[in-house]
Amino acid sequence: MIKLKNLAKKYGDTVILDDISYNFPQKGLACILGASGCGKSTLLNLLAGFDTDYSGEINVCGSSISDMNASKLCDYRRDNVGFVFQNYHLLSGYTVLDNILLACELNSDRLEINISKAKVILDKVGILEKENEKIENLSGGQKQRVAIARALINNPKIIFADEPTGALDRDTSSEIMKLINKIADERLVVLITHDKKICDFADEIITIESGKIKVLQTSSSDKVMEEKNGLNAKAAVKVSVMSRAMKNFKVHLKRYIAVSLAISIGICAFILSLSSGNIMKKSILDFKEKNTAFNNGYIKCSDDTTIFNFLAKDERIENIYYQYPLKNITLILDGKSEAVTEKIPTPKANESMSYGTMPRRGLTEIAITPSLAKKFASNINTIIGKKILFKFNNFSETFTISGIYNAGYDDFFISSDIEQKLYKNIGGQKSYSISYDVKEFEHIVAVSNMLELKGITSKNASKDVSALQDTFNSLNRLFLVLSVLIFAVGLFISTILLVKLQNSRYREVGLLSALGFSKEVIQKIILGENLLLSCMATATNVVLITLAYLARWVVDSSVVITFVQAIGSMIATFAIILFVSIVVSYKLINTEPATALRK
Repeated sequence: MIKLKNLAKKYGDTVILDDISYNFPQKGLACILGASGCGKSTLLNLLAGFDTDYSGEINVCGSSISDMNASKLCDYRRDNVGFVFQNYHLLSGYTVLDNILLACELNSDRLEINISKAKVILDKVGILEKENEKIENLSGGQKQRVAIARALINNPKIIFADEPTGALDRDTSSEIMKLINKIADERLVVLITHDKKICDFADEIITIESGKIKVLQTSSSDKVMEEKNGLNAKAAVKVSVMSRAMKNFKVHLKRYIAVSLAISIGICAFILSLSSGNIMKKSILDFKEKNTAFNNGYIKCSDDTTIFNFLAKDERIENIYYQYPLKNITLILDGKSEAVTEKIPTPKANESMSYGTMPRRGLTEIAITPSLAKKFASNINTIIGKKILFKFNNFSETFTISGIYNAGYDDFFISSDIEQKLYKNIGGQKSYSISYDVKEFEHIVAVSNMLELKGITSKNASKDVSALQDTFNSLNRLFLVLSVLIFAVGLFISTILLVKLQNSRYREVGLLSALGFSKEVIQKIILGENLLLSCMATATNVVLITLAYLARWVVDSSVVITFVQAIGSMIATFAIILFVSIVVSYKLINTEPATALRK
């Protein structure tokens, strides 16, 4: 069945197997006895095709597995070998039947046939009543019976048993060995053990001393190689990768949910920090609505057109005009008439509003002071929105009262375009001041600084705007730092959870390799899980962003997450989780099967 010829194996300079040659029997129980470190596990790994770094030849049923590549070795294990392990290597979260059918995913039989075979074998090993029980609910002996059933399901020529009773008590060990001994009547079972009591069941016993095989007991079995039958070579079957990935994903669902929440909260917090810029924009809009004159500038001077022309050349400035004192103005509201003897141009950008807003360009609006408003109504806020008739010389216009501002004398402001119309009727006067508007909020401070450098004194809202910008920039930076920290913590926690999850799955990957799953298939299965995790994290992110968006209506928050930011957060969540998952899975996928099974 198995023939070793001049087999040698080293780890560095340490010789483990030293030019050994040996023929195993065609069938029966062959025990490899020895203490830890003697080389028995190393020999089993070579026989199973887990380790290919050796010299010499291993011939199984007339075929040399020494010449096989990784793919062929997977086929060799799939079609010819069954494994029984000391630690069972059963998948938690799955039922007894699920664990056995795992070995059938690479055969071409229909599911119904595989289930029928599994039940027959479960009956033979005495555990049929547990077919739908979760593995974690079984005793050690029951788990080993499931492992034996899994090893037999594809009717292999050889079974390799690695300390199959090492985790069991003596009575249970005897029961399992009787079962294995019965199985050995039909095929070769190679069992490694350090327990001499186990060897009482053996047909043949060998040990390894100083790298050499020493025969302690030989069987009467014919050791002529089976050249005619050879190795089983079944047709390759395409594995349902996503089906396997989804099953694994469901089993580890709680951990995946934790990972999704950790990274989604981190990314959502980071997006909220970006949305603080939206908060700033909204606050600026609110500031504009309440302070419509915030972009107005006022220069008191009698100009010879020098300053006017200087302002006109700046593309950031618009609506430039000269202002003049106005006399003999009459205001009429609800039949009451009040005269304003003289209106001197004053800066409006620094005026604070008691009610309403300053007049807006393009609208026939007027804002008045409290002292003037009280002459028309005792409750001054009631006149907001009312119509007031404005008379000056031959000019007459009905204005809407847009607001009341805090000045301690009778005064008013009117819309800048209407104000310019009034000045057209004034001739021969020297200008009293210049009024201008800065187009963009962001340029107010810069324009003010530019005028100051030119020695031009302008009264404007630059100090208020600068303070507002500094406050929001400071808050924005603080929130960004906190959000980056939250994101980093979320990413760290997600990575740790993924690393822990993947570290718990080395045996699972080693088992899949032992069952004949190729490295490429295992890689695709794990990639499928990573994709499912990325989709879950993205969905979690969508839920969190939606909750954040809805929360703003409940708590009247100014948080605004734009569509682009929402889409960006979803893409970032998917990409980050997928990248981290692939990185932490790399070592798992590339670990040698024998090493993975020992972890």
